[in-house]
Amino acid sequence: MLNNLFLAPSNMPKWIGDSFPIIQGIIIGLISLLSIIMVVAILVSPPDSANGNNAITGASESYYTKNRNKNNLGRIRNLIIICAVSIAVLTIIFFILFGIFNMSGAAE
Repeated sequence: MLNNLFLAPSNMPKWIGDSFPIIQGIIIGLISLLSIIMVVAILVSPPDSANGNNAITGASESYYTKNRNKNNLGRIRNLIIICAVSIAVLTIIFFILFGIFNMSGAAE
């Protein structure tokens, strides 16, 4: 079916051409939502200290203070990675649909 869309865009059913703008709007909404979630997750995540020393006092952190938020920090990092990959995939899908929609002649 996808091959038929590329070879004969004028023979595409009307409902497909009508649904592309709706699908593109949904994808743009999802990309926007995921980007807002990603920005908030980045702002909430604590800064990653390279050596664990306090810059002002020079004191090292204890084992407890280093590892107390390890689970939450890992979850935030996973959330950021998932959002970034999802945004990339949705962007590629969006531009593929945009190309098919323009080839169909429906944008004229």
